[in-house]
Amino acid sequence: MKTRFLLATLGVIASMAWAGSAIAQMDRSSTIAASLEEQLDIQPFNATEGPSRDVADRWMQLGDQQLAGEDYSQAIASWQEAADIYTVLGATRELSRAYGAIGLTYAQLGQYTQAERAIRQGIASARDSGDLVAVSYGLNNLGTLYLNRARLSTAQEIYAEALTQAQLAEDHRTIGLSLSNLGLVALQQEDFETAAELLEAATNYRYLAGDYLGEANSSNTLGDVYVALGRDSNAIGAYRVALRAGADAGDRALQLRALDGLLGIYFSRQEWKTVQDYLERRGNLTLGDVEPDVQTAVTLRWLGDYYSAQGDSATAEQSYSRGLGLARAFDNTALEAELTNRILGL
Repeated sequence: MKTRFLLATLGVIASMAWAGSAIAQMDRSSTIAASLEEQLDIQPFNATEGPSRDVADRWMQLGDQQLAGEDYSQAIASWQEAADIYTVLGATRELSRAYGAIGLTYAQLGQYTQAERAIRQGIASARDSGDLVAVSYGLNNLGTLYLNRARLSTAQEIYAEALTQAQLAEDHRTIGLSLSNLGLVALQQEDFETAAELLEAATNYRYLAGDYLGEANSSNTLGDVYVALGRDSNAIGAYRVALRAGADAGDRALQLRALDGLLGIYFSRQEWKTVQDYLERRGNLTLGDVEPDVQTAVTLRWLGDYYSAQGDSATAEQSYSRGLGLARAFDNTALEAELTNRILGL
């Protein structure tokens, strides 16, 4: 293998650097919010450009940043500021996105009544303006609200309506999204053949739309479905598409998910040269100069599995132990138990 590379990866996790404090993040958010308030001068009927539109877009960006920092209440407040401006401007598609973000964040907090109210507000606004694409996006968000609560029949009906609206609009992006969500329902129903058909179509539409994130998401799920069907060769193709699309989108999580799918298959086939190649790619995303996180521990688990399979128990234990330390540091009890069991099983 690229043995030198893999051996080197075991020595790179020496310390963990933590960037920025929560207080500093709150101060920055407050400063940005105050600046946006000062810039606000709404000019009606200018939905696509101008100072007011810029301010609304920046409220959305601020909300996204606050969500990433797990400051959910402030994120919702920022998106509501954006929604208020989009309403005056008549920017229905952006308004639908704002209400969707608000609704899905309420859902993440378990506040389903507020979540559904916000999402339905966005759908109603889109219907009033005749924006079929925005209606489809809103319906997909509403369907996801029910899907996440295991109300599969209701979710399926809503996604089907979303697909109809997207097809009427002839919009590849929302057609792909709706098909992908219908595929998720079929997957949860364990109807794997139907799930595969829907996700295959979804991936094609998302490719045509240039929607790299969507293409990677659908392809990863399609790979999982193919594995469940025992169609490993098809799964390899799907995961490779997801890996490429995830790289095009610059999304680390989607690439890692694809790599895990590929590694699982090639480990089972004992095709070690290919395993080495994908281990190196995973290492490039999670080791070296990258700030350690749970995914670093997962990479170390894969490395331990590789060395264990090669009969190098000492190096395997070293890798597992480093991964275990990270799993404990990040309070990931499931991964901690998994790594502990692997060490005991050497």
